[in-house]
Amino acid sequence: MTTALILAGHGSHISPNTAGLVWQYVDILRSWGVADEITACFWKEAPFFSCVLDTVEADEIVIVPMFTAQGYFTQTVIPAKMCLDGAVTHRDGRTIRYSQTLGDHPYLAQVVRQRVEDVLATKRLDPDEVAVAVIGHGTLRNRNSRDATRQQADELRKINFVAEVVDVYLDDVPFISDVYQLTQSAYLIAVPFFLAPGSHVTEDVPRALGLQVGQSSAAIQGRCVYYTPPVGTDESIVELILELAGRTGLPFARTKSNSWNCFPKVGCDEFIETVAQTGELIFGQLRLSLEQVCPADVVEAHLQRIDTPAQLRTHLRDNPFRPLATSDDLPHDWFVPITAPAMLHGIVEIVYPGAVADWAANHQRQFVSVPLEETLSRQVGMFQTLSRLNEKQIQHNIDKICDRCVRHPTWHFGETSLEQIPCKEACNFWMSAAKEQLNDG
Repeated sequence: MTTALILAGHGSHISPNTAGLVWQYVDILRSWGVADEITACFWKEAPFFSCVLDTVEADEIVIVPMFTAQGYFTQTVIPAKMCLDGAVTHRDGRTIRYSQTLGDHPYLAQVVRQRVEDVLATKRLDPDEVAVAVIGHGTLRNRNSRDATRQQADELRKINFVAEVVDVYLDDVPFISDVYQLTQSAYLIAVPFFLAPGSHVTEDVPRALGLQVGQSSAAIQGRCVYYTPPVGTDESIVELILELAGRTGLPFARTKSNSWNCFPKVGCDEFIETVAQTGELIFGQLRLSLEQVCPADVVEAHLQRIDTPAQLRTHLRDNPFRPLATSDDLPHDWFVPITAPAMLHGIVEIVYPGAVADWAANHQRQFVSVPLEETLSRQVGMFQTLSRLNEKQIQHNIDKICDRCVRHPTWHFGETSLEQIPCKEACNFWMSAAKEQLNDG
């Protein structure tokens, strides 16, 4: 039996922190060696929900949805994109288990309480003069998404911890701005029941509260408002992920490992063998050899040495944020020395998530793409209107997005040469650009 652990998150086109936090969890889990293959997948970033299962070889797979609530994404989007039948899916000789969400774990109530206790202690507040607002995302598309946030508020009320407790929402009623009518206390502690410090937590929620971006406290509407970090940054979260994965019935034990182990394995051996045989391989904007990996167009005399997956990921995606990992603007001021052949695959997996598996399938003449017409016909949510795209608009977005991507849009052209990296399906980044074009008329 071989095992894979996949963390399914939202991702972002705005902030590196949304997926970045999930990748931090992945790095820790890889260093613990809890499964043969460990990776993440996202709605808005690569590797995408619909592609990630093609990157792992394991016959026993657990997917942990990295969301704080059961809702539209966990109950509709992820199962549809990953073709899941429910809690357990049997397909092609593999068993795929879909765990509860992070928000279902009872320990999160303790994390919420600790956030409040920290403010009470550091600011020396009288609990009888304090209101707490537990802030969730919410969505009118699935009212169940409110349940986890409301439950957290209920838990605080039960223990008479502070004078007032309310639950408010970014995209549902009562809205965040309603908190000043729903509470009367002089002090307000706002706890974002979100996973990562992404754009919702750092921009949207503070703005709705009346805080400036970057502020953690302010006087607003006659109240002293304190804004805590999101619950997902608590150091206990990785342990909770393991517990949720274990509840599916598959054991995940820690073994001695290092951060360059436990990457997805599909195509790994063939890729390393190709580099060894050719001596040097240009892959996208990368130049690979058995000695080092660096950008293919290196012009810097002094390159920054990078030794860990976390360092590499941060350097390439965070400043400035590159939401499309395969865009052709890869920084060219770095190199990674190779101390073991397996690192070659790990480096490429960080730079271009999922690309090696597709490259290998293309070399084996087994790569299958999804035509745009089929992709658009399946849309039931925010991309449903894309069925109205005409050929001119489609070509415009291929020129705008795909021509600046190292992957070749096989889903449009029907085939890809062996020298190119194929692309299975129009990605979320492409679809979002097309939707924006339609909205602009």
